[in-house]
Amino acid sequence: MFKKLIIAAISASFVASAAFADSTNIGLRISAANLAASGSETADSGSIGGGGARTTIGEKDASFELPSIFIERQIEMNSSLSMVFGLDLVPLTEDVASLGGGTGTDAKVKAGNLITAYVQPTFSVSDKISVYGKLGYAQGDLEISDITRQATATQANDAASIETNADKNLGGPVYGLGVQMNNDMGVFSFVRLEASRTDFDRISHTNSNGKLLTAEAEMDQISLTIGKSF
Repeated sequence: MFKKLIIAAISASFVASAAFADSTNIGLRISAANLAASGSETADSGSIGGGGARTTIGEKDASFELPSIFIERQIEMNSSLSMVFGLDLVPLTEDVASLGGGTGTDAKVKAGNLITAYVQPTFSVSDKISVYGKLGYAQGDLEISDITRQATATQANDAASIETNADKNLGGPVYGLGVQMNNDMGVFSFVRLEASRTDFDRISHTNSNGKLLTAEAEMDQISLTIGKSF
């Protein structure tokens, strides 16, 4: 439902632009990102009788750089308020982490094709400075590869997994705050500094050995944006 509301709001912006002064923004964003995840594993989840013991996996995190491109429609509501409706795309697949679990999960994790639809109310503080909030929804791909072991030594019937990769969809709400410095001269029209968080929905995966893995993740980003308006 949340995702549908965001997409509907962005679609409506192009209709509303006929009644207000508007512009199109395009640009590049580079983010210092930190992805933190926690979850659980349940051995023999597919067995008759309800499965084995459930083990909580402590929070792990990974830091990486995340480049993206974006396009926005900006509608001037009045002299101090504008509404920005945008789409941000991470076109690359980035290495997020390598997991070494010993008796648990040993794997490489990559994230990519992350698309974020967002609404960004922007308030002018002066001719050069604006502040804004961001609310949106992100969706992307999570690739888990080189799974080398999925066995628990303490459980005799818990054999190692035979699979080598698993692909999952990531999705969740995005919210953030930022400041924009306007520049009417030169190649770029504005520069932004932004802090945001994405709360991804829980994902789950059952291995070939019947072990159920669940994970919840959140991603924090500090982003520098350079854009052009026309």
